[in-house]
Amino acid sequence: MNVLLPVFFHSAMGGLHRHILSSVKVLIREGHEVTVVCKPGPFAKEVEALGGQVIRTDYSNEDVTRVIDVVVTQSFDLVYAHPFDSRQVGLAVAETHGIPFVLVIHGMYYDEIEQYHTSVSRVIAVSERIATHLVEHCPAIESKLIVIPNGVDDAFVPDVTSVSSERVTGLFTSRLDADKLFILDVFLDALEDERIKSLPIDWLIVGDGTQREKYASRYEEALEGTSQTMDWLGWVEQDDLPEVMRRADFVIAPGRSALEGMAVGKPTIAVGSKSYQGLVTPSTWQDIASTNFGGIGTKYDGYTSGRIGDAILELMDETTRRELARFSAALVDEHFRDEAAQRLLLDLLEEVRREGPKEIDLVARYPHVRYDQLHARRANRLCSWKLADREQRLEAMRNELEATKRHLDELRAIQSNQSTEISQLRSALQRLSDETE
Repeated sequence: MNVLLPVFFHSAMGGLHRHILSSVKVLIREGHEVTVVCKPGPFAKEVEALGGQVIRTDYSNEDVTRVIDVVVTQSFDLVYAHPFDSRQVGLAVAETHGIPFVLVIHGMYYDEIEQYHTSVSRVIAVSERIATHLVEHCPAIESKLIVIPNGVDDAFVPDVTSVSSERVTGLFTSRLDADKLFILDVFLDALEDERIKSLPIDWLIVGDGTQREKYASRYEEALEGTSQTMDWLGWVEQDDLPEVMRRADFVIAPGRSALEGMAVGKPTIAVGSKSYQGLVTPSTWQDIASTNFGGIGTKYDGYTSGRIGDAILELMDETTRRELARFSAALVDEHFRDEAAQRLLLDLLEEVRREGPKEIDLVARYPHVRYDQLHARRANRLCSWKLADREQRLEAMRNELEATKRHLDELRAIQSNQSTEISQLRSALQRLSDETE
């Protein structure tokens, strides 16, 4: 089986990248060929190290045209695409070649699926509530939808030894970028909680991104006057991450990182980019997993200050930590190991290939597609004109304000000069009066 796997992302590495690398590794191990379309960088190099082919692109319109010219000359059995720009490339290739198209959805978005659902063979959601979210938006995809949760690599296993200490180590991990601000703010809420400030906690911070400098200062300010410490580890290579996580007594993390923390036997507080889910326990894990550990929700509207502090206070009891550590590791082994998730994916892709694509009458659809294309181009052009006109009007307003400001400055200068002259005149009159007397 020869698979085309296009993927679009902003950050250099993260949970999405680990998801794809796991799929690439298993597909190649089972004797299949994989070609990944992605941005240049460390991820592309890791795909190549696993034996996958890579077509690099910056996903600009001009470069995507080049990529399509390359891809359409090759023979693929199916397209396994990730959302947004990469989905557009994959769908165009699948429809042109008449091959099956599989889409995976990781979070709380629709990727305009209502516009092209008839061309999709299967839609994979990584959690139950993401699947429900999609069906509510586009009921027509329900029969094509399957849930395959994220899995954790077998390298993430508990440490055989456990050492008691008067101090507790908490590990917080996340990308530190603008799309993760809710996660970063919830952790800040923990650090600013007066109940938490008095606790003997040493913090490990795993992750990096555009918001690091801003939040580092906020976090460190929150710790001033406390006995707590904070060690910034930055990005940690995947091979080194299990050992780093084993250093912690508990983990605060979103999505796949939450699963990794649980896999190494750590009590875990799940907080994702869309919601705070809290401590993963025998009574909460199913609801939390259904959101992909915080990938579904209403962000700040669903969070009350102090909730993460409540969870951390629970974890100050060593017996509670030990019990949740055992539960967390067992839960991952039973439900969230990567090998099982990738086997489900592999079986699905092979099933889709056997089925073949649903016949698409491209000739019949062409006028509609062409109209949408022309309409979108015209709309973009009109938008560009309006933006240019708006910018011109704003520039004229700025110039007018600047002229008004200069005029006011001149009036103030004249007024100041007049005030000085009046003051001098009054002084002269006073001197004259004094001399006369």
